Amino acid sequence: MAESPLLPLVRDVASKAADAVVGMVTHVCGLDDDRGTLERQLLAVECKLANAKERSMTNGYVKSWMKELKSVAYKADDVLDDFQYEALRRQSKIGRSTSHKVLGYITRRNPLLFRFEMSRKLKNVLEKVNKLVEEMNKFGLEKSVHKEERQHPWRQTHSKLDDSTIIFGRDDDKKVVVKLLLNQQDQRKVQVLPIFGMGGLGKTTLAKMVYNSQEVKQHFQLKMWHCVSDNFDAIALLKSIIELATNGSCDLHGSIELLQKRLEQVIGQKRFILVLDDVWNEDKIMWEDVLKPLLCSVGGSRSVIVVTCRSKQVASIMCTIKPHKLVFLSANDSWELFSNKTFSNGVKEPAELVSIGRRIVNKCGGLPLALKTMGGLLSSKKHVHEWKGIEASSIRDNDGGKYEVMPILKLSYKHLSSEMKQCFALCAIFPKDYEL
Repeated sequence: MAESPLLPLVRDVASKAADAVVGMVTHVCGLDDDRGTLERQLLAVECKLANAKERSMTNGYVKSWMKELKSVAYKADDVLDDFQYEALRRQSKIGRSTSHKVLGYITRRNPLLFRFEMSRKLKNVLEKVNKLVEEMNKFGLEKSVHKEERQHPWRQTHSKLDDSTIIFGRDDDKKVVVKLLLNQQDQRKVQVLPIFGMGGLGKTTLAKMVYNSQEVKQHFQLKMWHCVSDNFDAIALLKSIIELATNGSCDLHGSIELLQKRLEQVIGQKRFILVLDDVWNEDKIMWEDVLKPLLCSVGGSRSVIVVTCRSKQVASIMCTIKPHKLVFLSANDSWELFSNKTFSNGVKEPAELVSIGRRIVNKCGGLPLALKTMGGLLSSKKHVHEWKGIEASSIRDNDGGKYEVMPILKLSYKHLSSEMKQCFALCAIFPKDYEL
């Protein structure tokens, strides 16, 4: 139950309870003791949330407790908003005529009714907060441990490769893939080459290296890059490829037959390379009966489709060339990548941090995304005790190795400020493929 998006909410409501304007109205209404109790109880909850090492949601009871706390915090926020509004309303009366002021109190906001209503609301909220605090103290909820729910991360990708970025340990992979693409001398049909491996290995980076290599640029007449993610819809994919081939928009609607004819027109007999990045589809029928006939029947000889995917099954479904499996970085390449992210250029690596850093690198297991994330996290930490604290974290706490990068990203998230965590959590309300 470490700092989470719940903490800034509780902190804000506690701050509002301590606001002088709210205190003025509760004092006039004879409710200041209840307001003060609410403020202290929220501060107690905030303290527990801030000092706890980890959240807990694997325990169903704790998950329910946190959900109820959030609900009560919002209700408390609403009640305090009413007090703030009343203070502003009363201040706005200053300068108006006495008769108008009295009329307003009688017809719009009877002070006695307001006091009665707000007393009931405030006591109701306070009773719920008190109950939650008692449960928190009784069951020691702040000591619970939480494992993040596994999710498939999604992002839109592009083909641009930053020339200033140093890529470690993938030169041999690049040579192998480029050679495979250029050596389809006798092939008439479009070939499909998957690059597969677990998340964070650098499949997209390797595809960019290949896509932007001079040999590939010279060999193919048309180059196209499309990020698929889990949207393997035929119409959307065909429209995107047509737009990439023409550098313009495609206004055809609904008919795959029309899109297929348009695709033949814009590609013609050009030798093309198409990168389908981040493919998740494991529906063999969708590929073999729908998309493969459309995509592999256009273009000139020696055209190639490169697919990046995590699943070996996806690779086996789509391949016409033996898939290229991406593996973990060697120990030397891992250290080079980590140190490049961690230590500034030209700055001598502190000896006391190097030994700790090498142990952290070993924990990352040759996973490039984990190495970059840890390197970026430690680049701002200059003290030995900070590095030892990171080293002691459960970096490799995962199930079966399938999501080994998640504990690293989780650790990086834990070191964000509570405000940044709230901003981060806000992004979760947007669905996949949402355009901002």
